[in-house]
Amino acid sequence: MATNYELRITNYEIKLPRPMIKNPNLNFSFSGLKTAVLYHHQKQSPVIQKSATYKSAMAYEIQQAIIDVLIKKTTRAIQQYQIKTLLLGGGVTSNTELKKQFQIKAKDLKIVLLIPPPEFCTDNAAMIAQAACYNIKKVTAYQNLTVTANLNLK
Repeated sequence: MATNYELRITNYEIKLPRPMIKNPNLNFSFSGLKTAVLYHHQKQSPVIQKSATYKSAMAYEIQQAIIDVLIKKTTRAIQQYQIKTLLLGGGVTSNTELKKQFQIKAKDLKIVLLIPPPEFCTDNAAMIAQAACYNIKKVTAYQNLTVTANLNLK
């Protein structure tokens, strides 16, 4: 996806994978991206690893890889479900570049995009803490808990 964000760091052209971007489903995961960052970093000399230019180039590429996947998967959902309004939420929506690129995409798709102010773009930890408050009387010793990764908060 072409963007207006054209920060290019000279000396370092880093190209990371866009995990699951070609999968036709709406799922996404960035564990492969984290691994790619680790391997790329390990291949660099200690001098390059410590370089501010390298760090900037890596940060830019990580950010863009994540944005590319989120926009692609969201676009697929918009088209699949004929969405007319999209609301971004969570801590990630504090990212200025993500907001800018979603605004461009929303305009292209002719949908309404709602983005709350940064003070309302909190991390999921706040939601989990609130859920814990509601369920405080159901406390169980952590040794007796069963881990289930896909539970709903309903």
